[in-house]
Amino acid sequence: MGFWSKLVILALAALAFFYVKVNFFDTPHAKVEKKLVVEEQVAEPVKKVEPTENKKQEEEKKVTKTYVTVYFLGMDKNDTGIFKKVKREVPQGQSKLKFALNQLMNGPSQYEKSVGVYSEIPKNVKILGIVESSNKIIIDVSGNIQTGGGADSIYSRMKQFIKTALANSPKKPIYLYIDGKQAEVLGGEGIMISQPLSENSLDG
Repeated sequence: MGFWSKLVILALAALAFFYVKVNFFDTPHAKVEKKLVVEEQVAEPVKKVEPTENKKQEEEKKVTKTYVTVYFLGMDKNDTGIFKKVKREVPQGQSKLKFALNQLMNGPSQYEKSVGVYSEIPKNVKILGIVESSNKIIIDVSGNIQTGGGADSIYSRMKQFIKTALANSPKKPIYLYIDGKQAEVLGGEGIMISQPLSENSLDG
């Protein structure tokens, strides 16, 4: 075999060695490194709450939530006026009666309005004070609760007020005061109101 033939064979052998090294030794290591990086990025630790703790928290929330009932107005399917009662969640530490009456004065929510719920109580009516003693509760309301709208409107708003007060108060007699004086006759329409308040206070 001549010199040039040997040189060609050596060159081919060198190329074959280089090819084997690159394709069967170097490349697998490169692929493994890249795969490890991807797995590290995906597997970031996420704090998980055990299902038992979730359930316990839900139970605690259920126990601590308190609701009041507020009475508004609406129409039934026959277009007859009816009372619509809604629920409001009471913030912790607040009086149920005071919160319920303030919610009544605030009126129905936007959603409630969208389904036909409304109130006859004027927007600027205020609860001036609530005094609870050992044997009774006095609720003092601003005088504009008895003005405007006519006899039907005054009757409806006072029924809203009475039903809301009775639904959310302790088992004590409730007396309505208007601008600091016990109410006997409502507005210029001369609607009589008997006290302490009851479902029949406006029915003579």
